[in-house]
Amino acid sequence: MKWQSPGKNVSKGGNFFTRLIGRLIFWIMGWHIAGEFPDRSKIIVALVPHSSNTDFLLTIAVLWGMGLKSSFLIKHTVFWFPLGHILKALGGIPVDRSSQNGLISQVTEEFQRRSKFILGITPSGTRKKGTQLKTGFAILAVSARIPVLPAILNYQTRTVRFAPLIEDVFDVEKIMMLVRQEAETGASRY
Repeated sequence: MKWQSPGKNVSKGGNFFTRLIGRLIFWIMGWHIAGEFPDRSKIIVALVPHSSNTDFLLTIAVLWGMGLKSSFLIKHTVFWFPLGHILKALGGIPVDRSSQNGLISQVTEEFQRRSKFILGITPSGTRKKGTQLKTGFAILAVSARIPVLPAILNYQTRTVRFAPLIEDVFDVEKIMMLVRQEAETGASRY
């Protein structure tokens, strides 16, 4: 598999060693990538479906393998010592899902503050089967005017597919519809 080099506008991270580790993990697990990661300085990656703890390992392998620097929202309860330090080093941002703490405005401000920012979100928010996608990522995209990249995990074909970028980020329902369509058809495309 040929790995895509990140474009000049994308937030880059890691080094030769982390790229090698990411690519090796991906190869050992037997996965491949379809589609292209867009050359954008700011982007929300919607990872669907979130069905296994393996999703995290795959995501880190892709990020490291491509040389990308990304952040992700994760429930605050997993930020215990020493795991919390590791998650923060990997780009983790703790979120208390039980409170209304103005998360959308906080992350919108973060997008405005940074010149480059890739944020990965799992719209299902949990690994339970049949879970409906939560609208938070789409509300954030509309609030911050940041395009959404659906990243579809297909465990049958062992493919991570970058779907077409959603740049029309003015309507939450339209974003949700497009991500749902990509998630539902993801298995039938490969």
